Amino acid sequence: MKYLIDAIMDIAKENPDGFTIELSTLLKVEKGFSIAYKETQNCFGVDGLEIVIEHAKRHGNVVGGWLNEDNNLFYFDSVKILEDEREAIRLGIENEQIAIFDLTNLRLIKL
Repeated sequence: MKYLIDAIMDIAKENPDGFTIELSTLLKVEKGFSIAYKETQNCFGVDGLEIVIEHAKRHGNVVGGWLNEDNNLFYFDSVKILEDEREAIRLGIENEQIAIFDLTNLRLIKL
């Protein structure tokens, strides 16, 4: 676990605007729609990242992160990647998200 936490914290520092990675390879996910799971909302810091990693291991193995400039905290999420925009929007609403992210076109979709 320590290796993953250290590696993801380094990725977060290198990508303050945000990132989405596959846990087993630590490679960026570059296609599809990223939807955060409600269960990992408001996870930040090392403790939050540990919660996110444990959730992601049971739910698709993908983690995302982004810097909230309002409070200067880096948030981590366990995320699901979908190819269909309508389904992604539906799942985002179901998980009470304010937005999802289109990784293919690098665009935020507010819900």
